[in-house]
Amino acid sequence: MQKTKIGNVLLYYQDGVSLEATSADGDDRQLEEIVQLQKDDDYHTQITDRKNWTVMYQLAESRANLIEWLKLKKQAKVLEIGSGCGTITSALLKKGAAVTCQEENLCYCKINAQRHRQAEEGLLTIYALPYAQCEPYLHHEYEVAVVVDVPLEEDAAKQLLASLRRHLKTDGLLIVAAKNKFGLKYWAGNKETYTHTYFAGLENNGVRLYSAEGIKKLLNEAGFPQQQFYYPYPDERFAIDIYSDRYLPKKGDLNYNIANYEDDRIVLFDEQKVFDSIIEEGQFPFFANAFLCLASAAEHGDNGQDAIYVRYASDRGRAYAICTEITGQEVYKRAVYPQGNAHVKHILHAYEQLCRQYAHTELKFNACVCESDEHGNVSAKFELLHAQALQEQISQAISAGQMHKVFEILERMIQIIRSERTDENKKMPFKMTEPFREVFGKIFTGKNSKEEAAIEDVLCHTVCSEVSDIDLILSNILVGDDGVWHVIDYEWTFFFPVPQNFIIYRTLFFLNHENPKREELSMDRLLKLADIPPMEADIYAKMEEAFQQYVTGGLIPYREMVNLLERRFFNVVELKADYDRIAAQNELLKGQGIWKAVRKIKKKLTGN
Repeated sequence: MQKTKIGNVLLYYQDGVSLEATSADGDDRQLEEIVQLQKDDDYHTQITDRKNWTVMYQLAESRANLIEWLKLKKQAKVLEIGSGCGTITSALLKKGAAVTCQEENLCYCKINAQRHRQAEEGLLTIYALPYAQCEPYLHHEYEVAVVVDVPLEEDAAKQLLASLRRHLKTDGLLIVAAKNKFGLKYWAGNKETYTHTYFAGLENNGVRLYSAEGIKKLLNEAGFPQQQFYYPYPDERFAIDIYSDRYLPKKGDLNYNIANYEDDRIVLFDEQKVFDSIIEEGQFPFFANAFLCLASAAEHGDNGQDAIYVRYASDRGRAYAICTEITGQEVYKRAVYPQGNAHVKHILHAYEQLCRQYAHTELKFNACVCESDEHGNVSAKFELLHAQALQEQISQAISAGQMHKVFEILERMIQIIRSERTDENKKMPFKMTEPFREVFGKIFTGKNSKEEAAIEDVLCHTVCSEVSDIDLILSNILVGDDGVWHVIDYEWTFFFPVPQNFIIYRTLFFLNHENPKREELSMDRLLKLADIPPMEADIYAKMEEAFQQYVTGGLIPYREMVNLLERRFFNVVELKADYDRIAAQNELLKGQGIWKAVRKIKKKLTGN
């Protein structure tokens, strides 16, 4: 076996292989170019510019959401299997772990080494070998072993897990992420990843996928009796939410299902509606798209993890990327990147100002306390409230056909926002400020332009708030047993004049977005309810678009990659309806000599 150093990374590879002669082409060449020439901060733009699925899968930092939240000991010895180009490796190194990687693809190993060439000396070792050849060189004192999205063929899986058991400490932690063979996405029409065919996992055709029970049995046989399951959503590749048996999704939560980045798909049914039915029946763990299992050989004890639910708002600019973690009693918000610490501190300031602003109303804001760790990382801590969201109340009312309850909630919401300032002398008119331009500036062409003047002319009659939580949407308000409305999320609070009607508009906009086919909840009707004129609403629509660009820092969100990659989805129900319509038309045309008449017309027009 040969070895070399790339920066501070030690790379081992097979005898007889020339490292210099191992040239990359196609996708691998693009990966090498990005890692060699770009900083981590620029990977996102490279991915969306190049519109390449392999580049996205190997370099998108949001792939590490799966394990980024896990607590590990400082300089924990970690063995990572199937490390690819090192996205999971990055998250482990940021935790201060000493990582040993195994990956068969030598080109990927070189990219991983190049990507982390500035890692602390001795913290990263990479074996560019099949696991069977690599295994004799591994020591037996690893504290953590990570197996993420590695195809687990039945016999090979048993051998791999049994081997990892031997290389882990007695109380070592095994982290396994895998696709669920019964994941709803596969019933709904996504292709199975390893075979690129429909229903392969469901039919046991090709690479073996496991159910939750299958993985539990596999782990037990390999000597890992202690197991804790989590459920990454939409799946294990780019997790946004990570649920657990102690914190399962609620109806309406699972609304991001068109994520077929790697291939086209068919659509057999509305996944959100089916997920809602599954949740209602208490069957979500069986139909979750993927599993994250933390397992140990120890009979007793815990895995050291406090979080029962994790949510990532990572499809943003780095200054605003946030991770929300829920433990048994508390909620924590922290920055995903160091640039976001200021935004987390801003949340505490927002809490203090909003409490004053809405003191005379029935709206209460969940108390916030800021904490810092020894590295200067800031977290905002909140009490975990066990109450029902207004969004859920409205969803239940819609399902029950009780639309009067929906409008009662909306009217109360509008009244609270507009009663924030009741003294006519204290009403704040709209004024174009520099902070407003910074956040919503995309709605006009330039400072002092005619368009800006026109916007000021429309908004000058609106009433503004001195402190504006523009995210007073229904999912952010919980109703306690005492009927009090508690605001649980107010990170998007601004301290410059913003029309109160814009806050109301956003509430109505997202309600309409969740119920696009409900005529009673059309935007026209909702805007009439709120007495917001169409011209004013048009400005708010542009403000919302500008705000989303502000949040993303000008980056194209990864959710747009389905379109950038030109992935198609075919709705089977709509295709069947089109087929029936065409068939019916053909029946009507039979015997009418229509085609003969068409040919005569064509001859007159073209002379042919």
